[in-house]
Order: sequence, then structure tokens, then C-alpha cells
Amino acid sequence: MTQNTFFTSEQVQQNLHDIFQTYQEIASVTSMLPKFNKEEKIEHIDKCKGLIDKQKTFYMRLCLAAGEDPEASDMKMRINALSQAFGYTDLAACMDAMVVTLDKAAERELDSL
Repeated sequence: MTQNTFFTSEQVQQNLHDIFQTYQEIASVTSMLPKFNKEEKIEHIDKCKGLIDKQKTFYMRLCLAAGEDPEASDMKMRINALSQAFGYTDLAACMDAMVVTLDKAAERELDSL
């Protein structure tokens, strides 16, 4: 009998697909950001924050699975090592900092309306 791992779970695969689709949508318009009006910039920021929220949820699920799934544990360790190379304790801290940066950018856009 084949054991279902974190990464082979249908739900996890759907989550990863959703994250990738959202990322592609955001990336496809990022080069046009300088041409956006203020409302479009704020909408773009909100979409970026939505992507980060999806990634945070996935990361938390990965952390929970890491206690029982060696592949999930390995992925968590590698992600956290990369985050630490950029000065964060883990990926959650990195994503929290990204949200703070996006909030400040949105604030600047709203202040200039």
C-alpha cells in the first residue's frame, strides 16, 4: 500500500497550483507597474498580499506536516535555511516583513491621492 505524503496530497497539489497561478497573474503585470494609476497600484499591492497569505497558509501546513513527513521536514529546513541567509529566522518572518513593506507602499499611494 502506497503511503500518501504531504506533497502527493491532492489538496496540497491544488494549493500549489493556486499559488503558482496567482504568482503568474501578478508577475505578468508587474512590468507595467510604473504605468499604473494609484488605484491600480493599490489593487496590485492587495493581490501581492493575497499571494503572501496563500504562501503563509501553505508554509504553516508544511510546518505541521514536517513532524510526520520526512520530505516536508526537509523542505521546511531548506526554506528556513534560505530565509536565514537573508537575515530572517524563518519563512514566516520573511513573509511578515514583505507584508509590512507592501503596507507601507500602499500607505504612500493612499497619502498621495
